Amino acid sequence: MLLDALRPPPGMRMSRAVALTFTLDLESLLIAPLAFAAHGLRESTDPIAVMEGVRRCADRIDVFCQTGQIAVPPTKSALLAFVEPMVHQVRRPRPGRLFHPKLWALRFEDEGATGETSLRLLVLSRNLTKDRSWDVCLRLEGYPGTRRVAGNKPLFDLLQRAMLLAVAPLPTDRQVAIEALGEDLRRAEWEYPDGASAMFFHALGVPGAHRVDFAGTRHLVISPFCTSDGLDRCAPSGKLAVVSRQETLDCLPDESLTGAEALVVNELAGLPTEESPSGQEVLTGLHAKVYVVEKGHQARVLLGSANATAAAFDGNVELLVEMVGGRAQWGIDALLGPKAAFRELLEPYERQTSADADPEADRLRNLIRELAAVPLLATVMSEADSYSIRLTSEDAVPDAPGVRITAQLHTRRGEATTLAAGQPVDAAFTGLTLVDITPFVIVTAEDSTGREQAVVLATLVGDPEHRLDHVIAEQIDTPEKFLRFLLLMLGLGTEAAAAVSGGAGGAGAWRTGGTGIFELLLNALVDRPEQLDDLARLVSRIEASGSSQRLLPPGFAELWKVITEAREATAEEVRA
Repeated sequence: MLLDALRPPPGMRMSRAVALTFTLDLESLLIAPLAFAAHGLRESTDPIAVMEGVRRCADRIDVFCQTGQIAVPPTKSALLAFVEPMVHQVRRPRPGRLFHPKLWALRFEDEGATGETSLRLLVLSRNLTKDRSWDVCLRLEGYPGTRRVAGNKPLFDLLQRAMLLAVAPLPTDRQVAIEALGEDLRRAEWEYPDGASAMFFHALGVPGAHRVDFAGTRHLVISPFCTSDGLDRCAPSGKLAVVSRQETLDCLPDESLTGAEALVVNELAGLPTEESPSGQEVLTGLHAKVYVVEKGHQARVLLGSANATAAAFDGNVELLVEMVGGRAQWGIDALLGPKAAFRELLEPYERQTSADADPEADRLRNLIRELAAVPLLATVMSEADSYSIRLTSEDAVPDAPGVRITAQLHTRRGEATTLAAGQPVDAAFTGLTLVDITPFVIVTAEDSTGREQAVVLATLVGDPEHRLDHVIAEQIDTPEKFLRFLLLMLGLGTEAAAAVSGGAGGAGAWRTGGTGIFELLLNALVDRPEQLDDLARLVSRIEASGSSQRLLPPGFAELWKVITEAREATAEEVRA
């Protein structure tokens, strides 16, 4: 559903996307750009298609996440090299608080000559991970207006806050592009959801943010995490209904739920039935954050990233959208009434014995967040027949008695180096191949109680030229894959690429949909000559490696020579 919500409107292309998330799964990020690709790519699991989809739009996507919250991929993947420039770590807004919003801001532009621009905003409770929880997403469509709208300023401020808190300064071109998107959001004219009479954005934890008003006579709180002071903040008076997790409610004091209707999601909710769509996935665990406040005949619905905790409303960076409508359509009974679909997922809460909270439980996780906020430099050096990376920092590693802290490259698992507590980072990784070079570093904190891991993003210094071209070349190890990459690069999608199968040497591999490769290359030469640059570097790398006979389809070298000569002749005419 998230990928569907990211897909461009018909006839439009994504020109800029910014995501804000608390936790980040790099493999999920690897898949997300497929939503912006041509239709044939969207459902593909072909690594060549994934690589081309990500490569094509990597310069137009930026993702901000909390330091220490990038999950360690289960295996190393060379394709993660293409998401490196997209990722930006964000430090805590203040001690003990977190960068916690969940948002996608998107601009689409017409692929034709109209120049039409549209905007889309996804406000979620969901992080960019593989979690399959009960979440909530609001999708807003709009377009840039001619003047700034005061109510949109929190969106602009939120993007500015994310860039300000980034551990490493953003490249100038990315910063300018994000600021331009922020200006579009500031001028946005949004289509309200059906029945909404007003809408407001609340960027919490941002300087100048207004306090959210929860005054009302009846309240519904849907939140996976709740604290007593958080509930007091979100439901200061009146009748209260709370939907949360069993373990969360068990940890609340009895008085917090006195007089309240407390509910949890039934463990059997969402299990596939005979009527369920084919392939439906099972959702487990509540993760949605929704607040409904009734007053008179009016109801206000707030949804987004903020849990019902004191931290969420007192220091965390969060985003909520408030929508105002009639009580009949937007009120609590619409969700909890006897005929409401949401009510069918729930069952009454019954208190169980809760385990005592472990004061040390978050120690290692907080240590990882502190360590991830230390700016790291990964300096690449070329050696005789390999490369090395020296990982350094000016700031010291956090001093944590009894904790062993190690670092290893994502691409070289099992070769960990211990980091000295209280000292700046200074670690060396040697004997690396070109595809081993990466700014993604796995840091581990371990003591007698357990261990925590996360991926940290270092700033890569001395990155070898055309490293990503080499990654592409490593993936393309058969003539069939070469032709699939060529077709995808020319924008023909996976339907055409899928036609390239076993017989790469046969005539069928040279044609797709009645159009020959020669014609396709000529069309690109005339209409989109810049598309041939990547192919030229790949062919040069294959020829330099002596693999032409093995990887290039028979006759392609001669064909490519004709295309290259025609392009050089065209360039000469332009210069003349």
